Amino acid sequence: MTMHRSLLLGLSVLLATAGCAGSGNNPGSEPSPPGVSVDDKIKNNLDKLDPKDRDAALAQRFCAVESDHRLGSMGVPVKIAVKDKEVFICCKACVKKAHADPEATLKKAEQLNEDTEVELNLAQLNAEDRKLALAQRFCATDGESRLGSMGPPPKIAIQGQPVFLCCGGCEKAAREDEKKTLTRVKDMIDKNTKK
Repeated sequence: MTMHRSLLLGLSVLLATAGCAGSGNNPGSEPSPPGVSVDDKIKNNLDKLDPKDRDAALAQRFCAVESDHRLGSMGVPVKIAVKDKEVFICCKACVKKAHADPEATLKKAEQLNEDTEVELNLAQLNAEDRKLALAQRFCATDGESRLGSMGPPPKIAIQGQPVFLCCGGCEKAAREDEKKTLTRVKDMIDKNTKK
């Protein structure tokens, strides 16, 4: 009997500490009812937030702890303060993890917000340009500024080749040494398409 109790206690502790990954610790984490898509479930849960929080959750899109969990997929997203900054997590089970490593939580939330902004800006390009910009990934002038991080990336042509910039202010620098710019773009595309 003691061994049976020990096993039950161990299983209870395991389930309690397992976090949100299907543990059912969150009241909204049950599967979608028949006929309700995951996207509809997410929209319904996000709509339960006040408009400002809903916009912030839409910008972040994913949990700052379990970054493969879309906000709203496990119920109404939970807003918490981490070092005086508001971030969203998918469920209450992630609160402890978020506070255990606040720097990582804030960094992940910031990255998620930036990724969403980039995606939205790149989505404004036509399909062919978006494919080229995704292959290039970074500004042709410095190789560090993500395309789409400052709005839809402008496209210029250098020696007949399409070149994307992070902003219009970089055009002069891109044209000063066209050979260097084209080499940088080629290197970035080669690096980003080898994966």
